[in-house]
Amino acid sequence: MSLERVGRLATLCCIALLIVSAKTVSAQDNFPAVAQAASAAREAGRTDEALSDYAQAVSLRPDWAEGWWYLGTMQYDRDHYADAIAPLKRLVQLSPNLGSAWAFLGLSEFETRDYTGALAHLRQAQAIGAIDDLELARVSAYHLALLLNQAGEFDQATPLLLSISGAKEPPPQIKTGLGIALLRIPLLPDQIDPSQDALIQAAGSAAAMSADIARYIEILEALIREHPQTPYLHYHYGLALKAAGRTDEALAEQQQEAAISPESALPRIQIATLEIVLRRFPDALRSAQDAVALAPNSFAAHSVLANALEVNGKTQQSAAESRKAVGLAPEKPMIDRRIASMYAIAAGREPASDKASEANPAGWQQAMAAYTSGHYAEAITALKSWVEQKPNDGTAWAVMGLAEFELRDYDNALIHLERGQQLGVGASPQAIALAKYRLAILLIRKGRFETATDLLGPLAGQQPLAAEVQFALGLALLRIPSLPGEIGADRRVLIDQSGEIAQLLLASRYDQAFPRLQKLIQQYPATPFLHYAYGTALDSLSQYDDAKAQMREEIRISPQSSLPWARLASIALRQRLPAEALQPAQKAVQLDPNSADAHYVLGRAYADTGDTAKAIPELEAGSRLSPGSPEIHFALARAYAKSNQPEKANEERATFARLNALAEQQRAQHGNQAYQGAHDAANPSILGAGTGATGAAPPQ
Repeated sequence: MSLERVGRLATLCCIALLIVSAKTVSAQDNFPAVAQAASAAREAGRTDEALSDYAQAVSLRPDWAEGWWYLGTMQYDRDHYADAIAPLKRLVQLSPNLGSAWAFLGLSEFETRDYTGALAHLRQAQAIGAIDDLELARVSAYHLALLLNQAGEFDQATPLLLSISGAKEPPPQIKTGLGIALLRIPLLPDQIDPSQDALIQAAGSAAAMSADIARYIEILEALIREHPQTPYLHYHYGLALKAAGRTDEALAEQQQEAAISPESALPRIQIATLEIVLRRFPDALRSAQDAVALAPNSFAAHSVLANALEVNGKTQQSAAESRKAVGLAPEKPMIDRRIASMYAIAAGREPASDKASEANPAGWQQAMAAYTSGHYAEAITALKSWVEQKPNDGTAWAVMGLAEFELRDYDNALIHLERGQQLGVGASPQAIALAKYRLAILLIRKGRFETATDLLGPLAGQQPLAAEVQFALGLALLRIPSLPGEIGADRRVLIDQSGEIAQLLLASRYDQAFPRLQKLIQQYPATPFLHYAYGTALDSLSQYDDAKAQMREEIRISPQSSLPWARLASIALRQRLPAEALQPAQKAVQLDPNSADAHYVLGRAYADTGDTAKAIPELEAGSRLSPGSPEIHFALARAYAKSNQPEKANEERATFARLNALAEQQRAQHGNQAYQGAHDAANPSILGAGTGATGAAPPQ
């Protein structure tokens, strides 16, 4: 090659490099404008335009974490989970310590059924922490717990679920997760046969009380009476008895579990441990050897065998087993495969994927034909197949609940009717009214009187269920946790008249309600909660002294109820007498430590008497028990502000604003605001309730 040609080539290369460099500089110069356009489009709600601009911006500057954040989270927010994954993966490469990014990535993978990736990335989010958005933290922890259950890591799932529950009666989703863990079911909730829902939620309610060992034991005893052959109930009952120091009884329960679950090493490990405590050393050795035979790779099994060998004088063998145990640490999940087949949909079939074909219309027709002809078991079978394909069909869940009600499977009926109500029921007004009525009386049976009244109020006076609704309102007003058919003839007149009064209160017709209440109290002076209902109605009309007199009468009749004490405190607070509110509020908390109302009024009383240090723990306890209450977040915001905690105060103000807006929206949907006072009189919870979600902040 000639020198001249080399020179020309070098010149051309220089020109090319200058052109590329110029383009790069031009692109970099253009980045601020593109980023600004993306932000403006996002804030204006022009999602598609914003996504396009963010994509262009990160192509210009691939290390721009904020752009990748919005590309991922905006796709997530509009349920395009598969499209969210790639930008979120890029984001965690750029910002590996951003817990929120790992959480959104794991949640997106969960929704696309990449459970392996979701488990790994939600674990990472949990390990990093630092998720500013409390709702995102709760949602990611909940989904991580579900995946831990699926992986057989039940002992890790349970404390995680309890940490995000707060309430003595957790929400249904949390109860389901807790129940799956207690029963050691290695499945996700949507992989489980709906006929198992009641058992699983009952187990979840038990698990929620595990910190109160005496109450936990009582609940497990009741559960075992109802389900004596259900695997792992005796196991957990035995663990609870062991914790309570009832060693002989604990051993008997673990032996029963070993008979029910012959392929599980878990009860054998406990049996060997308990036999060592009881100094039954030869028996302990046999039990430990059985445990190792069933789980040869278990750290716990080899550890208990080492202990059993030691107490039997076999020191060298014990040392060898200890070395084996150390080599097997940490403990690996023990999954009982037969449990999955017991609980899974249709003998282990996976739930329908997002790409599954539409449910067969003939299946729906078959279900409806079976239901209308009174063949309820056949209807339930057909509906199970239907909801497997269409899990968000509220009408199908409601019909399933109605069929279960007819078969007296009341616990499953409650769960499925409530699910239908949440998802929305599309049917005739009469059918919707029947579903709401049945749901309401099942709520009454469970003691959820306020929620039942919310459902029954709009149905009052409407045929053909007017008489039934009135009677149910009477049950709710008198707080009788029974179905209408379980009430004896001697009580029906009282309950029916109470229901009539409840309807008058709901309609703000106090001039008619009060004389009837007074007459009913004269006729039935020792009936619990009549004075409470009257006092609550008087309170709603600001007749405070008369209301307090009724609450004192209720305390005389119902000395173990926290309700009149909490109401007395609430009235005193409205009268601006916080010192007077302290004693009844303290008594309410003493009688029912799991009452959000009680903690709220005690926190308010402390705050209004200037004792912010005592107010905050009470208000925080109330917030954990009733996280959807706007009032409690407002009170917390004030308390934090007074204690010079501005960040927490701002967070609580934002939560209050969101929940209050949601409550206003719900009240508007229910009609005339003037009826709210009457609603309070017939449905006397001090705190409101609601739910909502918060947004998450991008990385900086």
